[in-house]
Amino acid sequence: MKSDLKRKATHADKETAPEPANGTRAGIITARQIEAAATKAKATGKDEWLTDPAARGAGRLGVRCRPSGARSVVYRFTKSDGTRDALVLGNYDPTGVRGLDLTEARDKAGELQRLHRSGITDLREHFAAMEQADKARTEAEREAAATAQARAERGSLQALLDAYCKSLEGRQSHDDAEGLFRLHVTEAFPALAQAQAATIKAEQFRDVLAKLIDAGKGRTAAKLRAYLRAAYSMAMRAGLDPTIPGTFSAFGVEVNQLERLPSLSQFSKALDRALTLPELHAFWKRLQGKPEGAARDAITAALLLGGQRPRQLLRAVAADVDESAGTLVLRDIKGRNRAANPRRHLLPIVAELAPIIKRRRLLCQTADAPLFSATGDVQLRDETASELVGEICADMAAAGELERGPFQMRDLRRTAETHMAALGISSDVRAQIQSHGLGGIQQRHYDKHDYLPEKRAAIELWALRLQGKAATVTPIKSRRKVAA
Repeated sequence: MKSDLKRKATHADKETAPEPANGTRAGIITARQIEAAATKAKATGKDEWLTDPAARGAGRLGVRCRPSGARSVVYRFTKSDGTRDALVLGNYDPTGVRGLDLTEARDKAGELQRLHRSGITDLREHFAAMEQADKARTEAEREAAATAQARAERGSLQALLDAYCKSLEGRQSHDDAEGLFRLHVTEAFPALAQAQAATIKAEQFRDVLAKLIDAGKGRTAAKLRAYLRAAYSMAMRAGLDPTIPGTFSAFGVEVNQLERLPSLSQFSKALDRALTLPELHAFWKRLQGKPEGAARDAITAALLLGGQRPRQLLRAVAADVDESAGTLVLRDIKGRNRAANPRRHLLPIVAELAPIIKRRRLLCQTADAPLFSATGDVQLRDETASELVGEICADMAAAGELERGPFQMRDLRRTAETHMAALGISSDVRAQIQSHGLGGIQQRHYDKHDYLPEKRAAIELWALRLQGKAATVTPIKSRRKVAA
């Protein structure tokens, strides 16, 4: 009732009523009197007022009848400064359907009388202040809810995964982690993604991994667990490790629940598929028979460069090619803390690859345009190249050309190294060609030889074997420098 009074009071026009000329007080207002007053107002064209009797200073119920037929119920009172005021309580309706009947009107007037007698004589200002306070309280509650929501979002699993992916920017694992989180956490378990990271239990993560394993994606489950574990580990160390962004401290992670789950090592076994020589020749022949395009050129280049990582090769731009020197520079960001300072990986462009690189270079409009692009300004996706390899693999299977079962894009890198080893190329030179195993102190700080002659000789030999041409097995060892 009080809220109704306040609403009516704060939005009402000020009503004033004339005092009876003879100072006498009539009896309480009746429905019949209101009807008579309404009829008189229409006839005379003037407002007619009716008031209930009340003790002096207590305020009283009044009814105002207008010539238009409108009948307003008001509460008339005296303010602290001695002036009179009136608050509209509502319209009068004897049935109580479209307004207040007399019983309801007196109840509301009684509420205001009690308030007035308590010492709150400036009722209009009182209700205006209450309304302002309500607005302020509502706004404070809204802001508190927004702050809580923002805090919850900052502390959510999704926020933690986003922060972890941001820490991987520039590294090869960035896209892999981002894709796994999006597909198998954000989209598959949206409620879990919005839950507070610090409150999620190991059993909930177990359900996420179980869904993948049940779908026959054990390897994906193992990778997802590893990335989740790394994200939580980073959040746990944030308070003590100055190299970790401070945003991780806000998650309040004290326990790495992923540690409680098995490592799923049975799904992380090293792959060993390498194409046999007949399979390699069949693959090469079918690859060269495909329509000319960025995907075919990229796979061809990856092979003729000694089995390069597709993702790394696809980042190459026009400026990375030195046609006069016959070289291509890749930037190896694989490894910890190498994103900001990639390792410069120099490779020779053999004769079989030179026309392809020259054609790709001519298609580039600017020096920083991607060398392998289907559109000219956006680098080819490694998934597109992988799809072409899968297509060729399917064709080979249909033709009975597979000796050891299906293979994937990543198996071509292993195939190249396997066959280069069979050609007598030393492990040191193979490591230089494929840019792996070069993280030791000697390689980082002392051995500055670019091994270009050794790499060129090895890749030329490998190119002959790849194309099915005769190649003499000649041991090619790295040239060891004598320390000064």
